[in-house]
Amino acid sequence: MGWKESLLDMLREDVGRGDITSKAILPKNFKVKGTIIAGEPGTAAGLSEAKWLFEQRGLRARLKVEDGKQFRRNEALLEVTGNAVKVFEAERTALNIIGRMSGIATETAKATATVRRAGGKAKIAATRKTILRWLDKKAVVMGGGFPHRLGLYDAILIKTTHVWLAGSIERAIVLARKNAPGKKIEVEASSAKEAMEAARSGANIVMFDNFSHTEIRKTFKLLKDSGLRRRIKVEISGGITPSNLMNYAGYDADLISMGSLTHSPKWLQVSMRVC
Repeated sequence: MGWKESLLDMLREDVGRGDITSKAILPKNFKVKGTIIAGEPGTAAGLSEAKWLFEQRGLRARLKVEDGKQFRRNEALLEVTGNAVKVFEAERTALNIIGRMSGIATETAKATATVRRAGGKAKIAATRKTILRWLDKKAVVMGGGFPHRLGLYDAILIKTTHVWLAGSIERAIVLARKNAPGKKIEVEASSAKEAMEAARSGANIVMFDNFSHTEIRKTFKLLKDSGLRRRIKVEISGGITPSNLMNYAGYDADLISMGSLTHSPKWLQVSMRVC
């Protein structure tokens, strides 16, 4: 299912047989102008999706802020005009999309800024812990982050279970390269020993999964001393949140993945004013 069908499903679920309140109170052809307003500053995401959703109801919608841009508290984000009942039918779904996606984008932008303040170079990456998969991932990109895998189909990530079933990290990499030629191969490592085996066996990316800080420093040193660091990308993952990100931000990582961006985002406050 694509993002458009997902949005329409959300709208159909909310509207059901129709907005009985608006239909009971408002004249049939009553027209209004609605303006979606930011209740707090942030990074915009979901506005183009909200605009598209309003337009599916036969309404005119105009963006006041582009996705990916910063906005201030009380700033107008989107304007919509047309039949009042249709505006109110789409209002809550649109606000939900903007609030969630802008919340994710804002937290991603803050995390990226934290890494830069620490002198790090890592991209902030999402995980597959999503609810609105494509929309959540797009919101991360709007905040300056990296979407990572959209699903199981678009990249290889060899996990501990795969290694156990294959017999070894090296064997898992050999099989992955043989049966999925051309795909980047990432290996989830739970120790410095596993990280080194993955790097020596030809992994493109090595994930330090739930490493202690001592283990992170040790593994980076081993990779550098062996000459393997320049051949691979390194992702740090596991329990990283906005509150502890600074502890990881200065490492020589290429990616820092944060499940918290999408599994428990702070929604941005947005509302609609009507005239």
